[in-house]
Amino acid sequence: MNYFKSIGIIAVSALLLGCSSADKGTVKGGLKVSSDIKLDGNPATVAGVTFRPPSVWKDLGPSGMRQADYMYGPAEGDSEAANMAVFYFGATSGGAVGSNIERWIGQMSMPDGSDPHKAAKTTDFSVDGMPAHLVELNGTYNMSMGGPMMGGETVPKPNYKMAAVVLETPQGNLFFKLTGPEKTADEMAEAFKAMIMDVKKSG
Repeated sequence: MNYFKSIGIIAVSALLLGCSSADKGTVKGGLKVSSDIKLDGNPATVAGVTFRPPSVWKDLGPSGMRQADYMYGPAEGDSEAANMAVFYFGATSGGAVGSNIERWIGQMSMPDGSDPHKAAKTTDFSVDGMPAHLVELNGTYNMSMGGPMMGGETVPKPNYKMAAVVLETPQGNLFFKLTGPEKTADEMAEAFKAMIMDVKKSG
């Protein structure tokens, strides 16, 4: 068999394997989103955008700085549920994208004492024409007793996951923050990403 023909067959085979039916996700705007997620909960509108969570999340309702608040789990083996909260501070408040990403990374620490910046995964993408920025990180979450957007005394939560998004809406930055035990948070994060990619401008 011709050498170049053989290489071509191998390349095509590899491509087909990479797109097999086992990969049920699709890449949208830079995020891989599972096609199995059902966003069938009650829609919520904040800062001029609407999002719809899955109905399996428990809707805790708005409270304090939280414009929306949801709980999921716990998954088998975890003792606590994961939480996803939405924050909005107005058109000119809440801080810049970079400063929020830095603050979120700073809320995590690594078991081996290494720099959490090296373990953090950041992704820039777009949603309905709006810039969005995701940071994901596993480690010890130093949970603030004053709330997830505040400083002060913290309680370490080992083996936790954080997935947080800054969405640049026409009405200012909107913040989505998910935290929880790794297994539960990993499950919630799949729906979280699908929900973010489904966000639509209102009106």
